[in-house]
Amino acid sequence: MTNPNYKPLVVDTFDKLAEEDIDYVKPVVDGFLPGIGAFLFCGSSKLGKSWLALLLGLKVCKGEPFWGYDVKKTSVLYLCLEDGRRRLQDRMFRVAEEYPQNFYFTTEAMTIDTNLIKQLEEQMKEHPDIGLIIIDSLAAIRGEQSTANGNMFYDDYHIIRILHEFTQQHNITILLIHHVRKNQSADPFEDISGSNGLHAASDGAFVMRREDSGVKLYHRHRDMAEQVYTIEFDHADCVWKLLDVGTPEEDAFKTDHDLKCVMKYLEDHDEYEGLAQDFCDLIGARKKAQSLSGKLSNRKYQLEKMGIIFEKTKTNKGMVFRFSRVKEENAEKKTEDSPWDIPEGMTADDFPIEIFGDEEEVSDDV
Repeated sequence: MTNPNYKPLVVDTFDKLAEEDIDYVKPVVDGFLPGIGAFLFCGSSKLGKSWLALLLGLKVCKGEPFWGYDVKKTSVLYLCLEDGRRRLQDRMFRVAEEYPQNFYFTTEAMTIDTNLIKQLEEQMKEHPDIGLIIIDSLAAIRGEQSTANGNMFYDDYHIIRILHEFTQQHNITILLIHHVRKNQSADPFEDISGSNGLHAASDGAFVMRREDSGVKLYHRHRDMAEQVYTIEFDHADCVWKLLDVGTPEEDAFKTDHDLKCVMKYLEDHDEYEGLAQDFCDLIGARKKAQSLSGKLSNRKYQLEKMGIIFEKTKTNKGMVFRFSRVKEENAEKKTEDSPWDIPEGMTADDFPIEIFGDEEEVSDDV
């Protein structure tokens, strides 16, 4: 039986693609939030996701820098579906001194399985200058789940895919506020509540979580290098402020107690060779030798860039660590010739290489 919705595949060739002029969509926040796509913004309850989303929306509709990043001025639609008008008004009074006319909001909306997309289409017709839609939260627009054949991955993927396609049609960005699981994972993006279908279908994700070294905002998406932002809530002004930014590797060496102890030791000593547990005792490590071994192994390339060679071997007496300095004449060559260098214009997602997190216990305190 022929499907009445059947369409033949429309195919093209790469030589035509190479000649095609594709319009560039300016980022909403340069280096932080692209100008097109559906992005997850995740964090535990009461951590302050909505405060940060409100600040972002205000900066975008006024065209003011966000954390020092350039912003494309555009109208914003804020679906504030978990708070009423009174709470939203109170937050606006606390955060803003001016109240932009191009910052639209609603506290009620339909769901994906009813007519949310139709509602959004109507808003785009009425306000074609909208470039950012913030939906707080994903749970409020999910609607009834079909759970086709019990496949939650499919349902989650389908929901985000619908929103992704909407962003492609209108060249806009959607930021979806969502929750995380109670227990933290080694990889922050595994904290995202629901199946992997949410992250798989999205164009990128932010994960906000409280750690021993402060509140971190992890950012990962297809066309940008992964970043970690260290942020702090200013209770006087009720805004999130940026303290530091770097890659996950850079952040680990700044904030992880055991890695900081390793670097402190190596500042005063050119080398070390001995039992791993003895080294842990020497530097005052909080975790066991196996944990530190995993952390160091996952960051061997980063260590080499800092001029340090790390090696480990198993012996009858136990695991042995060996640290040595890269010879000056070879230091530059090692960095340039490393097989892990990523060509310009590409990201880690373009390669079939998976880097695993540390095998260690993580606190449930979120």
